[in-house]
Amino acid sequence: MTTTQPLSPQRDYFFDNAKILLMILVVISHAIRPLNDSQQISNALYLLLFSFHMPLFLFISGYFAKKAVASKKWVQPLQKLLIPYLVFQVIYTFYYSFISGDKLEFHLLQPHWSLWFLLTLCSFYFIIHFFKFSPYFLIPAVLIGIFIGYTQAGAWLSISRTLVFFPFFLAGYYLQRRHFQFLFHSWLKVPAGLVLVLCSIGLYVYSGDIPAELFYGSKSYEVMGFHGWEAGFFRLLAYTLTIVVSLAFLVLVPKEKLTISKYAQNTLYVYLLHGFLFRYLRETSFYSAIDSGFELLLLILGSVIFTFLLSSAIVKKMTQPLIEPLDVIKKKRMRRLSQKNEPSKAS
Repeated sequence: MTTTQPLSPQRDYFFDNAKILLMILVVISHAIRPLNDSQQISNALYLLLFSFHMPLFLFISGYFAKKAVASKKWVQPLQKLLIPYLVFQVIYTFYYSFISGDKLEFHLLQPHWSLWFLLTLCSFYFIIHFFKFSPYFLIPAVLIGIFIGYTQAGAWLSISRTLVFFPFFLAGYYLQRRHFQFLFHSWLKVPAGLVLVLCSIGLYVYSGDIPAELFYGSKSYEVMGFHGWEAGFFRLLAYTLTIVVSLAFLVLVPKEKLTISKYAQNTLYVYLLHGFLFRYLRETSFYSAIDSGFELLLLILGSVIFTFLLSSAIVKKMTQPLIEPLDVIKKKRMRRLSQKNEPSKAS
């Protein structure tokens, strides 16, 4: 869901593969969420996925934000984020009210469900200018992310998530391509796999004691049941787990072009559209019928297929006027100009 990687033959397939794989994990995590109270394995998987998929997405976004920030040409990225945010905030408001039967209430600055990502990423393009002078600014960024948990910042303007996740965006901004080379050593793949297995086992064993909100970034320590000055250490532990799992994940990401690599260009479409289905299913009896590991596996498989469906060219063509209206307008203008130039060339 980055906004600044050029669509050129020089694409970095390592990051393309990482983005589409992360998007698959995002869809899976939202698909299995209603099962967390009834299936411990679902809860453990959910915790594992939420511990790293959004922070890593923001890290990659920061990596590709360098040129836009350096050249101060961040208007285009903001347009690509703010316009779909406003459009889908309105659509989600009406849709969620319709399927739930709740009273229609419109809150422009309190993002619905997954829309926080767009608002947070917009904020990063402004905040980064106060932290772009030295990598050491990561230290105050982390401290701010820890401190915000002592407040009741809440969901308004996605302030809490913005400050909690900013260190990952900032880290991505400072890292260069050469810093990722160590990830490509083949001997690291087995240890990386073991790390993921051990983390999964640990989260499974302690899943009942770990609040999922710890990885949301939107809740205060008090709401999560952490009290006293030592509550901030839980966020520090969450940061540590995020880094460990993210590194293990990146080690396992292929760096060469794959069949799935092309779908990375449409991850924003998947992110904005997949919620319609799963929010609807939550209002039905769909999840009450899933009570076995096999059925959970089928749900995960269906989520993978659904991700690729939403990444398809036909879905992009149908929904681009809503998600990237400026690109549609630009294409129409280019088409008109080319049509005007054709008669002059013929003469």
